[in-house]
Amino acid sequence: MTEAEERFAARLAEDIGRVLGVGIVVDDIELQVEERRARVVATLLVADRVETIEAEAPDVLGLYRPIVERAAELRLISAFWQIVGPT
Repeated sequence: MTEAEERFAARLAEDIGRVLGVGIVVDDIELQVEERRARVVATLLVADRVETIEAEAPDVLGLYRPIVERAAELRLISAFWQIVGPT
């Protein structure tokens, strides 16, 4: 991984952490870059379980929006589950 890709992964982890908010922690960001494809897998700790979110794009910059959107979806799902989940 190049230095620029490492900085991108670190920034992505920081931004995902802000989207997820309290109670969900970014454990790991794995970035894979090939000739015409980039892929990111984020491992998250949600209460007592591990979740992963992932995205693929033609380049590294194309990964940002889809992975942040998936993080926001996970945050909403977790919040909803806390409200209506089993007691």
